[in-house]
Formats: sequence, C-alpha cells, structure tokens
Amino acid sequence: MQPNVVPVESYLTIAIAVFVLYVVLNLFIGYYGSKRTKTARDYYFASHTVGPWAIALAYGATCYSATLIIGYGGLSYKIGSSMLWIAATNIFIMTYLAWVVLGKRVRKMQENLDAYTVMELLTSRYKNPKVRPILAIIVMFSMMAYSVAVLTGTARLFQVLFDIRFLYALIIIVAVIGFYITIGGIISTIYANFLQGAVMLLGMVVLLGGVLYTTGFSSAFERLADVGTEYVSMPGTDTWWFLISLCLVTSLIPWGMPQIISMLYSAKNVRAIRLAVPIVTVWSFVILYTIYFTGPTARVVLGPEIQQDLVMPTLFRAVLPPLGIGVVLSAVVAASMSTASATTLQASFALSRDLLQPAFPDAISDEKILRISKFTTVLMVIVAFALSFLQLGTIADIFNFGAAASCAAFVPPLVCGLFWKRGTSKAILSSTVLGFLTVLLWTLLFGMRGQGLYGIHAIIPGQIVGWLVFVGVSLVTEQLPKEHIEKAMKY
Repeated sequence: MQPNVVPVESYLTIAIAVFVLYVVLNLFIGYYGSKRTKTARDYYFASHTVGPWAIALAYGATCYSATLIIGYGGLSYKIGSSMLWIAATNIFIMTYLAWVVLGKRVRKMQENLDAYTVMELLTSRYKNPKVRPILAIIVMFSMMAYSVAVLTGTARLFQVLFDIRFLYALIIIVAVIGFYITIGGIISTIYANFLQGAVMLLGMVVLLGGVLYTTGFSSAFERLADVGTEYVSMPGTDTWWFLISLCLVTSLIPWGMPQIISMLYSAKNVRAIRLAVPIVTVWSFVILYTIYFTGPTARVVLGPEIQQDLVMPTLFRAVLPPLGIGVVLSAVVAASMSTASATTLQASFALSRDLLQPAFPDAISDEKILRISKFTTVLMVIVAFALSFLQLGTIADIFNFGAAASCAAFVPPLVCGLFWKRGTSKAILSSTVLGFLTVLLWTLLFGMRGQGLYGIHAIIPGQIVGWLVFVGVSLVTEQLPKEHIEKAMKY
C-alpha cells in the first residue's frame, strides 16, 4: 500500500513562507539575546530574569523535540498504542513531579553555591573538584548523542517535505541554530524556546485535527486492530522490559540531563517556578498524547512499509492541507531547534566552564570565559553536524543511549544532593563513573535497545548501579562538614 501524499509543489510555497517567518523571528530573538548578554551570568543563566510562562514553555520545548515527534512517533508506529503509557508516565514523572521535587531546591541551591553549570553545582555540593572534569566529559558525550538525534530527526523532516538531500537539510538547520545560540547564549535559548513551545502546541493541535479528520478516534483503533491485534494490546510488538525501559528513560530526562536542569537556574524566583507547574503540565499533556496517538494510527493511514524515521514526515503530507504542513513543519523545527540549542549549549558549557577554566585558571578569567564559551559553542555545533551526517542509527535509539548515559551519572547525586545530607565526596565520584560505565558496557554487550537480553535497556542497570553505589559508599565514607551542608541546603 502506497501512502496517498500530496505533491511537494502544492504546499512548497506556503511551507517555505511559514518557515522563513519563523526563522526570522528566531534570528531576531538571537539578536535580542546578544544585546542582553553582557556578562557570563547572563550567558549561562540569564541572571535570574525569566518569568513563569517563558520558563515553562522553554522547559517543555527543550524536553520534547524531533526526538519525540519524529523518533518516538516513528517508534510508536512500529510498537503500537501501548506507547500511550509512556505519555502517562512522562506527564507525571517527567513534568509534574520533576518540577515539584526539583524546581525550588535546584533554584535555591544554585543560588546558595553560586554555580553557573550543573557540573559546578554538584562539584560544590560535594566539595570534590575531581568529579567536575568527569561530569563535563559525560555531559559532552551524552549531549552530543542527544544533539545528533535531534538534528537527524529535523533533517529527515526536511528531506521528506521538501524532497531535498539529507545533507542540504542538515546544513539549513545547523546554520540557524548555530547563529542564535552562539551570539545570545541562554537568554536567546530560553526566549526562542518560549516561541518554539507556542509553535509546537499549535502544530500538534493541527496534526491531531488532521489525523482525527482522516481516521476518526474510535474507528482509528478498530482499523488498527484489523491490521494486527498486537498494535492495540500490551506490550505491543516488543517486550514488557523494553516498554518499561522506554517509560523510564524518557521520564528521567529532566532528572538527569543538565540542559533541562539548568533551565531552572534562570527562573526569576521560586514563585515563578511554582506558577510554571500547571502551564508546563497542560502543555505536555497535549504534545505527548498527540504524538502517541498519531504514531500508531499512522499505520492505518500509510500502511506497513514506511521506514521508521520517515513515518511522521510522510504522515504530515498525507493528512494535512498545505497551510497545515507549513505550521507542523515549523512546529517540528521549533521542537528541534529548542532542544538542539540547549544540548549544544550545555556541551559548550561543559567544555569551556568545567574543563578548560579549571585546568587553566590563571589564563581563563570569568571575563574571558564568555568569549571562549561562544567559540566552544561553534565547535560543538560543527561536531554535532559531522556526527549527524554519518547517520549512526535510528533517532530514538541514539537519543535513548545518550539519555541513559547522562541519567546514570547525574540522577543519584543530584536527587540525593538536594534531599539527603549524608552523601559524600567519594560517593559522587564512584557513582558517576560506575553508573556511566554500566550504560556503556551494557549497550556494547546487549545492543542499543537491550535486544540481546529481553529488551532490557541500559537505563535500568545504569540506575540500579548508580543508586546502590552512591548510597553504599556514602554510608561508609566520611561526611561533609555540617556548616557546608547547611549552606548548600538552605531552602
């Protein structure tokens, strides 16, 4: 069955016009950010000036990108409607619970310790400078994997919608992203993400309307069951372990990925974080359930022969009018740019602030770090572009691997550092290294999806090892000074 898609010529002009308008707005935001970026504090966390609406939509747009829309939309086409459970766990754990549990404490501890990056926060919290370069290397590794997944997803979209080569699509995306994050830093990133979050919401509503108009709601699942009952039953076409792994790896993103944790640094105050919770929760509900509904039902619309990473771009062409294609194109590009900018920026921060400055403190002052950060941002964009061009795997697999590695290193020390006074310097060093290595080793032995062992993804053993090592080592090693703990945990 060949999907009935509209020809490129019928929507090309409108899609390009909508996209160009969107890009112009982003470039203006980059320019605006450059005018407000005068100090390293401005570049790294916007000097605590961001209100609830901006930080809520920026957070959401950073969490959900082409990795979700293109990568996980395609994966749900393959696995079935059981992936709606991922939406439920993401809304509760990834969005609501993350803000309620982490929000206030991360913001206050960052201020107490005057930390510019998440690596700096953990280094100061545990008084262990040895762990900082290790965390920085892990961040660069995992952020690159995340950036590659995002850029690949966006380029796939351009490839299908505009019928151009993958390389040309990649060049367009990288050029736009590289401009506004290099000149404007976190200010540009957050306000661009606010715009991107609004565009994403509009785009997903348009997509949902197009799919419902084509298939209906209940009839979509009935027709999907006719294709195969495995697509409407649990756990779908894969194993229970793999479904559980997906729920875990996606839900832990804000708990263990610095580009999202650091968004909380920029909040104007604790009240802004509190007001942002319902905004980001409702926004996430719309985005997530749209993707995990339209992904499986794409099998009804398109048939069974679509390559996983091309499912969603092809679906857009099959169910949307020309203007709708332009809006959804901008929505996916918005999602991708927001996440790619945040991940690339974090990789740059890790290299400049957490590796180079501690290694050469006399040569790199806080005044010089701003210029160096902009240079390393350009470098990270180039590296991400090169790796994306190699097309190393499916979008979802690359993303899951990077997220699992980062979460294994960051989740135990961050959560314990915010709530448990007993954590020690030796515990964070041991937990970070062993958790990260567990993810690498598990992936090498059993595959990117854990397919060599019942679909158990590396996120599960990575978390188990990380938590056990952190708690165990903390209980048998020397505690940190009481006055330091009281200063750091003064909420």
